[in-house]
Amino acid sequence: MTPAERRRAILDLLETQGEKTVEELARYFGVSQVTIRNDLASLEARGLVQRTYGGAVPVRKVLFNPSFEEKWRHRLEAKQAIARKALSFIQEGDTLILDAGSTTLALARLLKDRFNKLFILTNSIPLALELQGSGLDLMVLGGTMRHHSLALIGPATVRTLAWYRADKAFLGATGVDERGYSTPNPLEAETKRAMLEAAGSAYVLADSSKLGRPTLARFADLQEAVLITDSEADAGVVAKLRAAGAVIEVADLDLTREVKLKAVTRRGLGGKE
Repeated sequence: MTPAERRRAILDLLETQGEKTVEELARYFGVSQVTIRNDLASLEARGLVQRTYGGAVPVRKVLFNPSFEEKWRHRLEAKQAIARKALSFIQEGDTLILDAGSTTLALARLLKDRFNKLFILTNSIPLALELQGSGLDLMVLGGTMRHHSLALIGPATVRTLAWYRADKAFLGATGVDERGYSTPNPLEAETKRAMLEAAGSAYVLADSSKLGRPTLARFADLQEAVLITDSEADAGVVAKLRAAGAVIEVADLDLTREVKLKAVTRRGLGGKE
């Protein structure tokens, strides 16, 4: 495990389990306490954790509201797998639009350690905070804030997007069925539509629980974006979506779990950095 991978894993652990001591983290990752202190200092310098006496807590626990935290934790493993799959469609130097949402936030976290030059437009306050200090160029779109998701949406966001052109857009969706991609909020749907129209190509990141479940406001037809979902998706639903014209990329959750299991096994054997 590289230092960057370990620091990401430390942050994931803090976000799912709360405050941890340096001693606990050193034992969990099989490295020295000095190494963990250096990791926490690096994460603190990037604004991602807050040091406590003998340990640390994630900054997100302070900044974001409980409803966002709950959404972030739901099916976290699937979201992370989808985000890793989405990375294969991004190239150094791309201009990207990243929608608000927990899966696009997972993607933003991966971008920081893999790319040096990207221009990113986003309407997500959590995503903007995630990318602060990353060195990547970032533009936060204005608009009306939805308090439970901390997303900026509405006419102001749509007008701003009309002035820009991106290589790729990565969007979230609450519902995916044969009629297309949808969300419960009409203003949010208009914003997502404007993002799609501002990009050369579009990708919808939706875990398998969203498939076959339409919501109120449709923002795109299936053919207008590539759907990236996880391997727990129902085969019958996937077949129906493909028959309706969807191009679907599947992130292998079993492979993701195998990689994590190997990492935990290595740590359990007492391996040191």
